[in-house]
Amino acid sequence: MLNLANLAEEVQIAYRRRIKKLKKGDFVDESSATTESDIEETFKRLVSDLGKSPEDIFDALKNQTVDLVLTAHPTQSVRRSLLQKHGRIRDCLAQLYAKDITPDDKQELDESLQREIQAAFRTDEIRRTPPTPQDEMRAGMSYFHETIWNGVPKFLRRVDTALKNIGIDERVPYNAPLIQFSSWMGGDRDGNPRVTPEVTRDVCLLARMMAANLYYNQIENLMFELSMWR
Repeated sequence: MLNLANLAEEVQIAYRRRIKKLKKGDFVDESSATTESDIEETFKRLVSDLGKSPEDIFDALKNQTVDLVLTAHPTQSVRRSLLQKHGRIRDCLAQLYAKDITPDDKQELDESLQREIQAAFRTDEIRRTPPTPQDEMRAGMSYFHETIWNGVPKFLRRVDTALKNIGIDERVPYNAPLIQFSSWMGGDRDGNPRVTPEVTRDVCLLARMMAANLYYNQIENLMFELSMWR
């Protein structure tokens, strides 16, 4: 029950922030609003308060890297199936705040929300057996499937928009490692006797296979998006 309350609070906070930004920019709806993210505000403060030029900011971005390290612990108890249900509940709650929602849409969302909550209540919250290193890798890669794979490009587009708003017409180069990811899953031998060289090799192969599937699915989608007639 506490998890559901936290989900509802997260959605409510996000909704209030979005409304605040729309009122601040005096836009009719979110689709017509310009990017007013913390990224742009930070860039503007660097220019106005610290005297940095837009070119200095652009050069610094091109030459820095944020390395996000994914970790896992054999005592982790939250089940991935339950996390996925929480994600669907969050999506239903967010859609209920849409301005153009119809009564039929609202009824369908209410029914979907009820089904997901009932399924979450009937799901065992505690993992009864410790996960293997391979299970840890699958759980970690699920964040790529559900969040990181789409979230990072969206973040980079916001960076490009923020740069444009301070006078930089160039995009951050595609080969600039602004954000990269590392992983300890299947490779951390500190206190986990089950992590052996063979396990590390299997986990690396599993990660490469999952990454290849992500690229394959994206290329397949592009084939339909770019199906232009000459």
